Formats: sequence, structure tokens, C-alpha cells
Amino acid sequence: MEFVVKFTWYDDEKIWLATSSSDSFAMTLDHGSFDALLERVKITMYDIAENDLGYKGEVKIKLEIDRTVSMNVDAFA
Repeated sequence: MEFVVKFTWYDDEKIWLATSSSDSFAMTLDHGSFDALLERVKITMYDIAENDLGYKGEVKIKLEIDRTVSMNVDAFA
């Protein structure tokens, strides 16, 4: 089983937002730390797979990451 989870960084709020949905579930979580959010996603996906979908076996989580970083090239000269 594979879940696709989109991670989006919101610079104004300084948070990561993780979202995933299908016909049988929807999930939205947020956290200021990417690593901490990933751990929350793993726990939530385990719960969804086992309790909501009745699935036993390997679960893969495919991450789609959306973050834009800008820099000033003149600052590096």
C-alpha cells in the first residue's frame, strides 16, 4: 500500500503542512519542524492503514515536497 503525502512550507507562518486524501480517508497535519511532522505522518498513516482501512503489511509513504527558497546572487559575490 502506498500513500502520497504533500508537504508544503508556509514561510509566513513558519510551518509545514502535510496533506493526503483518497476516497476512504483524508489527513491534514502541521508542524514547524519537517522531521517532527514526518514522524506524525508515519503514526497517522499507520493508524489509517490498520484501523480505518483494515490493512496489514508494508506501507510506503511517497513524499511530494513543495518549498521555494530564494537567494540574492549578489550576496555571494
